[in-house]
Amino acid sequence: MTTPRRVRSIDLENPFIDSFDGMCEILLVRHGEQKFFENIPLGQAYDAPLSELGQRQAEAVGERLANARIGRVYSSDMKRAHDTAKAIAKHHGLEPVVMPGLKEIDLWQRAPQDKGLLEIYTREQLADVYREVTRTRRHDAYPFCEDVDSFRTRVFAALDEAIAESHGMRIVVACHGGVINAILSRVLGSAFDHLVAVHHTSISVMRAADTRRVILTVNDYSHVMSFQTSRGDVNA
Repeated sequence: MTTPRRVRSIDLENPFIDSFDGMCEILLVRHGEQKFFENIPLGQAYDAPLSELGQRQAEAVGERLANARIGRVYSSDMKRAHDTAKAIAKHHGLEPVVMPGLKEIDLWQRAPQDKGLLEIYTREQLADVYREVTRTRRHDAYPFCEDVDSFRTRVFAALDEAIAESHGMRIVVACHGGVINAILSRVLGSAFDHLVAVHHTSISVMRAADTRRVILTVNDYSHVMSFQTSRGDVNA
């Protein structure tokens, strides 16, 4: 196996380079809007499909990236991310590579999956939960959350695997807001789980070479601005 050439940090951070020799450029794309409704059962919500707007968002990000040089498209195994990945991959004659490790953190994993949140909490109690989440910006503020360290471990393992097999390429990783925030937090050295409200189908760009990771851009959703004028609270 050929060892990738050593890339200068100044080149890793250069947005104008025309070659990815020795490095990998990763386009982190959040899935399109999911089909939620008030008090949706938690098990149904976790793997909700794309809404009608979400499908349009996925088509828009696919069209935006149609002329980009994409070597591979990766996806979590959740329906909304996989369908977003397919909308991107079809422009490049590719099929998404499914990586279960990229699936979203399950914020309500240990709660009854056949119940909606308003069957578990009153509205006032649920508001208190969300206020604490907003205050701490940490996943463990959710009382029934999946183990956060295990979540991070699986995400970083999947991402590192994709990077290792994609040197010299630009790749797309279609995933989730929690996954993208975990990656941003790690690269930027933050203690917070939630750094930015990652918009549906937004693109965040990262470069990788050996153990180095550099963030170039975050949360670019300009491709939906021509048709989307608002965002619902339930589907954020």
